[in-house]
Amino acid sequence: MWTEPTKTGKVKFVEQFKNPLTLKYTRVSITMDKETNTTRKLAQQTLNKRIEEKLRRLEDGQIKEGVTFSELIEEFDGYYRQTVKPSSFAAWKNLKACILKNFNSDILVSKITNKYLTNTLEAMIYQRGYNNAYVGLIKSKINQLMRYAYRHDYIAAPVGQLEINWKRNNSAKSIEDKYLDDDEVKQVLEAVRAINSVHADVLMWQYLTGMRIGEVLAQQVKKVFQEDGQWFVKIDCTLEYSKKRKSEFTISSTPKTQSSNRTILLPDEAVRIYRLYSLGKQPDDLLFSAETKTGIFLSPTSINNRLDIIQKVLELSKPLSTHIFRHTHASKLAELGVPIELISKRLGHKDSTITRQIYLHVTKKTAARYSGLINSFDV
Repeated sequence: MWTEPTKTGKVKFVEQFKNPLTLKYTRVSITMDKETNTTRKLAQQTLNKRIEEKLRRLEDGQIKEGVTFSELIEEFDGYYRQTVKPSSFAAWKNLKACILKNFNSDILVSKITNKYLTNTLEAMIYQRGYNNAYVGLIKSKINQLMRYAYRHDYIAAPVGQLEINWKRNNSAKSIEDKYLDDDEVKQVLEAVRAINSVHADVLMWQYLTGMRIGEVLAQQVKKVFQEDGQWFVKIDCTLEYSKKRKSEFTISSTPKTQSSNRTILLPDEAVRIYRLYSLGKQPDDLLFSAETKTGIFLSPTSINNRLDIIQKVLELSKPLSTHIFRHTHASKLAELGVPIELISKRLGHKDSTITRQIYLHVTKKTAARYSGLINSFDV
């Protein structure tokens, strides 16, 4: 047995044992307030009992049989609701419906194999028309479901890495679909403004700041301030679905990630929008709001629905959503030569694969644009 430090200052006691079914080592742990002879002895006894119980279940075949995949999902549903934000649970509900549609609901969990999961996921790509990105989300949830099944003794061993034969595509085109070029930004914003000017300014604010839509719609007037002649916005809250009704919203001060809480510089156009929308409002009022039957919050779903319609009307090949304006902000900063670390910090990312892909793609395009000038260097 050994110890590991924790962020809270407590001590984690760790032991491991070899799983007889996989021949791999599995960790068990318990956290104590501090390390003393007494707590070490108690931790060892507790961990030994846990290991004995796990081995007994594995060796005696005491896995809970007869549980179907749909029953596992419903049980996980109740657990997940208690552990995530309402907005995350709402996103899970959509993925859950897709999983139940594409996977055999009656298959016994104890009989599920890697091959079955892989074949089903690949069938979604090649036979049912789902794209790689969406199937990637489904794969992530399947992994989460099977980890839950293992922890609750529905399967004897954890599901291994699912190796999916992804559909090959033009990677450059795929990355370019995640952000808009200058002409597309103008075209989309003009179309939105013709229908709803407030929605257009919300999207413009996203384009200018790179904020998440939930952060924009939860923004209070008092969070924008001036210092040393420059304007800033403090981002420390987001819009969440109400626990009572999906159509209602609340403001959550719990960040999406630790790096989400941040203060960023506002460009002049964002300051103009701020002055327009803060006029006559109190410090605690929302910057962007509307009186509706469900309250004062603007609905991100309504904005996304509007973008979906506009995409079809304009016949754009790129999928439109509020998030594309956040990615577009990142692409513009990359084009201006802002370092990736500063872009990630401004977006509130600790790390983002998509942001990094966009950055590398845009900077590569920018370099190619000036290659002719470099080639013409002479004395």
